[in-house]
Amino acid sequence: MFSSENISQRISNTSKPVLFIDTCVFFDILRSPFRESIHINAISSALDLMKLSESNPNGVWLLTSETVKDEWNDNIENVKKELENEIKKQERIRKDLVTTANVILKIDHSHGQEMTILNLHGHLENLSRNFLNYCLVIKQEDSHSIKAMHRVQKCLAPAKKGKPEPKDCLVLEAFLDVSEKLRNLDYNQEIYFITSNSNDYGSPDKSLIIDDLNKVNATLLNTLSWAFSKVEISK
Repeated sequence: MFSSENISQRISNTSKPVLFIDTCVFFDILRSPFRESIHINAISSALDLMKLSESNPNGVWLLTSETVKDEWNDNIENVKKELENEIKKQERIRKDLVTTANVILKIDHSHGQEMTILNLHGHLENLSRNFLNYCLVIKQEDSHSIKAMHRVQKCLAPAKKGKPEPKDCLVLEAFLDVSEKLRNLDYNQEIYFITSNSNDYGSPDKSLIIDDLNKVNATLLNTLSWAFSKVEISK
């Protein structure tokens, strides 16, 4: 993990865009095969961004925060189990459909490859972990905690009345801190905050944190594929 000062100094003299990745985006990699609201290209986009970040010179800066890393560690097993259970459910449905077709149509159609033995949940967990490991992790600082508490007390997004969301506030304040330091160092490349949590942050066209983003000249995006396309355009 690195201080916001260290990260901003490291990035400021380069000409590559910054992508800050929120917790839910790492979990979208595992959820994309079965949640209709998440496109399956979240997987290929994560791979593309990892490849781009390790190129020489690197084509993008991938950032996240200590809070995000902690949330990933606390929740990855549940997210992986959710995918594993969904795969088992779909496999049962597929087998029943094939059996039904064989009986009613008097055919002998093969069940084919069983998805349960491919360990997709394990492979996607590894991809999500690797993607996280490719990110520079912003260390949680006292100033982030103080500003996050202010957001909670004032019910400023991502906090709201009856839903304080202190961890989300910590994540946002870490992002805003690095972004502000970068702009003060005359960094003029694009800075993106990537989150699919529309309930707390809004959508790109109806952002709930637009004033915060405008102060640091940053942009809200809600998918990895969109983020990758933005980075590709800037190359």
